[in-house]
Amino acid sequence: MMDKNASLKEIKTGKYIAYSSLALALLYALHIFVMLDQSVVQQMFIDAGHRVTDNAVGTILNSFRFTGIMYVLAYLAGIVAIWNRHPYLWWFMFAVYISNLLYNLVNLTAIYKALVDVKEWGATVPLSIVLVLSAVLAIYMLVVSIKRKSTFNR
Repeated sequence: MMDKNASLKEIKTGKYIAYSSLALALLYALHIFVMLDQSVVQQMFIDAGHRVTDNAVGTILNSFRFTGIMYVLAYLAGIVAIWNRHPYLWWFMFAVYISNLLYNLVNLTAIYKALVDVKEWGATVPLSIVLVLSAVLAIYMLVVSIKRKSTFNR
């Protein structure tokens, strides 16, 4: 009975992480490719008091999108948890949640201010959900690994 209960917990935890990661990937892609455009980056330059050039805007936008694609792909890797719940996947996803949270906290106020100035407050919703869910999932994974003294209850 104990092994069946442990296996059931492992499967539920894997599916929770997988489906949450898929949702985060979609929301982050929405933020990177729809909400964060040239006008938002231009507003970031204006808010910082810098001279706005097409080259500078393109460089910053490409940087955000390149890094964003890497995080979207990393979030999508969590889908593997549906079928394979390996401890390395557990710690990889934990690192993805924490690192994306920290990466976005660096420019959070500048991005939010530019999004609200150029678009509306609704444009901040996808990023806000991604950051909150990333923090919740990282805390959940840490608590589960401490409580179960393992990952995915293995």
